[in-house]
Formats: sequence, C-alpha cells, structure tokens
Amino acid sequence: MSKPNPVEVERGLLSIAYGNLPTLLVMSVVASLGASVVLSGAGYTWIWFWFVGVVFLNLVRFALSRGVSDAKIQRAEMATVGYYRRTYAIGLYASAALWLAPISLVGHDSVASIYTLAIIFSALAAGGTGIMAALLREGRTYIAIMLGPASILMFRGFEDGTVLMALGLVFLAVMLVVHDRNHKVTRRALELSVENRRLVEELQSVNAGLEDTVARRTRQLANAANSDDLTGLANRRGLIEWMKRNLDPDDPREASALFLDLDRFKHINDAMGHSVGDQVLKVASQRMTACVPEGAVLARWGGDEFVMVLPQNANVRATARDVATRLIEGISRPFLIDDHAMSIGLSVGVSFYPTDASDHRALILAADLAMAEVKRNGRGASLEYSETLSLVQRRRFDLGRALGAAIENGDLFLEYQPIVDSSTGRIHAFEALARWQHPTLGKINPAEFIELAETTDRINALGDLVLEKACFEAATWPCSDHAPKVAVNVSVKQLRDDTFALKVMRILARAKLPPGRLEIEVTESLFENDHPAIIKQTISSLRALGVFIAIDDFGTGYSSLSRLQNLPVNAVKIDQSFVADLDGNGRAVIESIIMIANRLELDVVAEGVETDAQLDTLIGMGVNCLQGYLLGHPSRRADSYFERKRSDWTAGDFARRSGRSVHRISKPTGVSEFEAARQPVSGR
Repeated sequence: MSKPNPVEVERGLLSIAYGNLPTLLVMSVVASLGASVVLSGAGYTWIWFWFVGVVFLNLVRFALSRGVSDAKIQRAEMATVGYYRRTYAIGLYASAALWLAPISLVGHDSVASIYTLAIIFSALAAGGTGIMAALLREGRTYIAIMLGPASILMFRGFEDGTVLMALGLVFLAVMLVVHDRNHKVTRRALELSVENRRLVEELQSVNAGLEDTVARRTRQLANAANSDDLTGLANRRGLIEWMKRNLDPDDPREASALFLDLDRFKHINDAMGHSVGDQVLKVASQRMTACVPEGAVLARWGGDEFVMVLPQNANVRATARDVATRLIEGISRPFLIDDHAMSIGLSVGVSFYPTDASDHRALILAADLAMAEVKRNGRGASLEYSETLSLVQRRRFDLGRALGAAIENGDLFLEYQPIVDSSTGRIHAFEALARWQHPTLGKINPAEFIELAETTDRINALGDLVLEKACFEAATWPCSDHAPKVAVNVSVKQLRDDTFALKVMRILARAKLPPGRLEIEVTESLFENDHPAIIKQTISSLRALGVFIAIDDFGTGYSSLSRLQNLPVNAVKIDQSFVADLDGNGRAVIESIIMIANRLELDVVAEGVETDAQLDTLIGMGVNCLQGYLLGHPSRRADSYFERKRSDWTAGDFARRSGRSVHRISKPTGVSEFEAARQPVSGR
C-alpha cells in the first residue's frame, strides 16, 4: 500500500492543533491570572491592564477557531490549509510576545516575582511540547519565544545570573528536543491512522463485490449444517427446522413421525467393517426415500436410526401405517454389497402430532419409545405410541436409577433352587437366583431388572454382586463328600471381560470356596456374540481353575454346533419350554439335544420339571440332572435343604413333593435313592 498523501497528513496535524487550541487558551489565561496576582501584590498595578490584553487576545483566537471545524479542514484545499495554519501561528506568536512585557517591566529588586515568572514560563513551555506537538515549526517558535528572551531578560544583572541564564537556555534546548519527539510520534500515529482508513476503504471496495458470494456461501453452509454427509438426507437439526416450518399447531389435522431403526445392523458393521456398514446405510436410505410420500421429509437421526415426518393430513394415520409396512418390506429385501448378500430388518415406532405430543421433540421421542418397544418384543414390526409406553418408560427410568443404588448398596438378595442328580437323587447344585424387594416399588420381577441391567450396562456390576454373594454363602453350607455346587448365571458381557477369570479366582479365594463347587451358567446367546475368541479364552481359563461350565436355555435359537464343540463346557441345560412340550415337538428336540450332548460328552440338565410324568419321561430319556418346582421351589435359605437326617435327596422327600402318600419306602438293592422314589408305593 502506498504512503499517505502529504496533504492528508497536513490536514490531520492542523486538525489536531485546532482541537487542542481551547486547552492552550485556557492554560494561557490561567497562567496570566496567576502572574497578575503575584505581580500586583508586589506593587505592579499596571499588570492588570496586561492581563486584560491577554484575555482579549485569547478571546479573539477562540472566536477565530470556532469557524475552523475539523470537517472544514478535511475538505480544504492546500491553500486554505496554509491560511488556517498562518492564522493559528499569528495568534500563537502574538500570545508568546505578549508575555515578554512582564519580563521587561519587572525590576530585579523583586526576586520572588522574577522566580514566579520563571516557573510560569517553564510550565507554559513544557505544556506546549505536548499541546502543540502537531505543528513542528509553530511549536518550536513558541517555545523559543517563551524561554529564550525570558532566560536572558529575567536573570541579567542577577548575582550568579549567568548560571541561571545558562540553565534556562539548556531547558529551552531540552524542550525543543521533547517537542520534536512528540511531533514525530503524533505525525507517525496520524500516518498510521490514514493508512488504516485507506486500507479499510480498499477492503470495503473489494468486499462490495463479494457480498453475493458470501451470502451464497452462507446458504451453502446452512444447508450443509442441516444435512447428513453420508446419506444426503436431512440431519437431526434439519429435521427440527423442517418441523418448525411445516407443522402448524393451529391446524386441527394430525401429523405423524415414524422412528426407524435398522435391525442387526451392528452385526454387519462389526463383522464387515465400517465401509460396508456405510454402504448398507446408503442403500437403506435410498430404499426409505422411495417410500417417502409427497410433502414428507426423511432424516438420518444418527447411527442406524432414521426419522420420517408426514405433514398434517386428514388421512395421516392410514398413510403412516401404509408407509411403515412398505418400509419394513423394503428394508427386509437382501442387500448385495461387494458381492456379499446380507439381510437386515427394520423396527418402526409411530406417533401422531398433536395427539401424542405437543411439540416437535416430544413427537419424535414418542415414536422412539414405540420403536424401542418393538425392539424388546422381537423386532421387524411397527407399533403406534400409547400412553402405556410412556408409563413403561417412566418405570424403566425409575427402576434404572434404583437398580444402580441397589447394586451399589448390596440390597439384592439370593434365593436358591435345587438341581437334582437323576441317578443318585442327591442335590447336584443350587442355582443362585437374584431377587430384589424395593421399599416402594415392591417385589421386582427378575426378568425385568436383569433385562434392564443388560440394556443399561449395569449387568457386570450386578453379576459381580451375585457371584460374590453366592460364593460366600455356599462356603457356609455343610461340607461332605457330595457337597453341592452353587450355580451362578453369568452374562455374556461378563465373559467378554478378559479379567473375568481372574476376578472369579479372587472371589473364590476370599470366600474359601473350592473352584469345583462353582458352576457358571451362561445363556446360549454367547454363540451369537461377536467376540468368540475372548469368550473361549475366558471359559478355558475358568475350566482350568476347575469351575463347572453349563450352557443355559439350550436349543432356543442361537446354537452353533461348530462353536459348541470348540467350547470347553461341561453341560447344557434344556430350556423349560421344551420340557413343557414333551407331548409335542419338545420331545424330539430334547432327544436331539441328548444325542448331541452324549456325542460331545456333555451332561444334560432339564429345567422346568413340574409333573411326575415329566420326571419319569426325562429320566427315561437319559437326562443327567433335573430342576423344577416338583423338586424344589427357590428358597432364601439353601441350608434349609440340609436340615434333614441326610444331606441327599431321600425317597421320602421326593414322594412328599410329588404328592404321594408315603408309609414306608424300601430301596431295592442296587437301586439309587432317586430311582427308589420312582418305585410304586404299597397301598396306593
């Protein structure tokens, strides 16, 4: 950028000088008044005539300066600028010359007056270095007139006057140097100001042509902020903005929100990688877009979640149901990504505005609640929001908070249900079952709070609590050659922790319970898990400790024989649903499980045994252990089963539980106590 125009600088300096002029005039009048008071006290009455002359001159200068405004100076030509400067200089020089009168007329016999005048002159000169810094020549002349003649006239004829005159002249030189520096600083500051102003003007000139570009770019950024990078759909913010513009609270017609969540997408994303997962999301969004009715909007809410909002319409409920059906069908078709065919599903929650919610976010939340209920009940369907879902969600929220506190405080307790050895009649193990009695919510169903612990990631803390309680209580049971095990249910999430085996070992050591008396039960869902290597390592470590491992709920849908044969487990537990269906297809399933278990050298435990017929059939099929209400209900005190004459399961005990009238049962030679219990009772 070029240097500032000298004319601009001169105008600026002159403007500063005229701006400081009122201050200079006031200073001159005050100083002359002080000098007049001091000299009149010394008998120089004529000084007041001089004072009137000073005041008159300053008034004239002030009146002339009123006609020279900053705006006039900035618009003035160079000749006019010179005129304003000469006018300023004439008044300044006249004022300085007028001060020579007191110096010339005051006699040297009045020492106090002379020194007073010397101080006043010095002050005026010093003040002038700053006030008149804008004008170099005029300021120098003013200072020279004030200090040069004064130094000579005031101290001529004084004793040691030469020294005083020399000091005065030195002070004059110093003031001239200071004034010069002040002028340079003022001039440079003004030049920078002019440069900055010119730069701003140039930038404004350049930016004038960029306003349209900036406005267009702003619109593009706004669109980018409201859209999803991956799918090109509206994002969460864009959806809310659309709803604000298009949903009218005064319109009596309903609108609808559909909350869409892809089923089993996480398995694809984890197994195939995020790049494949992104492609699945793109294809899924395209299929959803094909189902969007006119006037509706589809947005990616986040992850594998999408939201579609249908505008207010008289038939919006029918439209929402139809769209939900088409969406589920569209997503259920196989996806072909990189020559890999894969299938996912879609869960849909539907809500209506303003029936189910009075604002936009609440409408989406209601649809989300409905979708979550679909997920809990099997996925791949649609469900409309109801107030009941809100109550369920509120209960889940309250239970979630309470469960965290209950686990932390150890408020849960255990009940124990016996597992009986079918060949000996002895108690093989007691299954530890977590129970929760809330002080205000009452008895909480285990299925409810365990499922809640799984979904809120409190399952590890809950599992650790149950495991520790069970081991410490089992260590207090009567010990014999056939001391029963304690069976503890463990979540797959616990098995994914590579420190879980070490944690079990430490708990056993603290409880002083032999590892062989602990049985770990894990649900068959471990076969569906995405971390088979870690789970296998954990199970292998537990087996190495001597812990018994059983697969619970076997046969309910996740079994993988290839994984089962590679897992070092001890037993499988047949789900009670098959036992309840022994007269139907359940029998064939149980026979198959027993055959597979025998080939793999695994024990078989049957759950849900409630009738004598079931007991007879299962023993005949070769089941190793049995569990169910027929054999014993869960009890708070496992040791109640030991408060007998024998610690094993006697024939008399079994007969009483199966509702028989027992007079006396004699066990045939070579027949186990359990088998003896199955013999006909005399007198029946």
